[in-house]
Amino acid sequence: MGRAYRTVEHGYRYTRHLVRGNSFSGDVSWVRAGSRPLVLLHGFLGTRGTMVPLTRRFRADGRAVFSYHVGTFQLESMVKSAEVLRDRLEQIVTDLEVDRVDVVGFSMGGLVAVHTLKFLQGERYIRRLVTLGSPFRGTWLAVPGVAMMGLISPSLWQVVPHSPFLNRLRAAPLPKGVRVRQIHASHDALCPNPGPLEGVDPDRDFIMLPGGHSTLVVARHVYPRIREFIDAEELTLVRDEPPARARDDDEPQRDSA
Repeated sequence: MGRAYRTVEHGYRYTRHLVRGNSFSGDVSWVRAGSRPLVLLHGFLGTRGTMVPLTRRFRADGRAVFSYHVGTFQLESMVKSAEVLRDRLEQIVTDLEVDRVDVVGFSMGGLVAVHTLKFLQGERYIRRLVTLGSPFRGTWLAVPGVAMMGLISPSLWQVVPHSPFLNRLRAAPLPKGVRVRQIHASHDALCPNPGPLEGVDPDRDFIMLPGGHSTLVVARHVYPRIREFIDAEELTLVRDEPPARARDDDEPQRDSA
């Protein structure tokens, strides 16, 4: 009962952030020396608002965070979305004069990021990538979605199990020099466990955590597994500095498991 309650609560909190839409205020009060910019990608039918919990946590830890509206609720082809992502990453790298950035992609956003890496020379802009609940083997829940929205949403066809898009995405190798971590939820009805991609370390970088799909972007226990991955080098340089505590002003103070 407790687990079911927490999963429902995470879904409610996710929906609350979803309705924020793509415009929300946010301040970067400080940026930790040596930290790389971070780019967050939302999922299908999502908005930038769904990434607010992660945005706040990373900003409180001294990260410069960027998110953007991925198409119209991510209805467009993920190939097209990946081309847009590549152009955005190139712009960030050029404008900030950094070598590469780190990326966190939730659900379909993770698929877009992996396509960028494998097919669009994304390794020129991405150093590390974390995917959260990304359906690398598709989801059968896309089938009724295709029946309702298939005429306006190419991305739904692309996440049907065994689709040509997913077959190519899994078969292509990850480029050298980019480390990828997959994080999945143990009771994710939208994205059943797809197993690790080839090139992802199954012991170190394939992680199952308790919760459902929305848990991966709203629950506090997920964040440390993201941060430890992308901040490993930076934390080595500032290991004497106590980690800053994120401020989730609009979330309940009771922790979520």
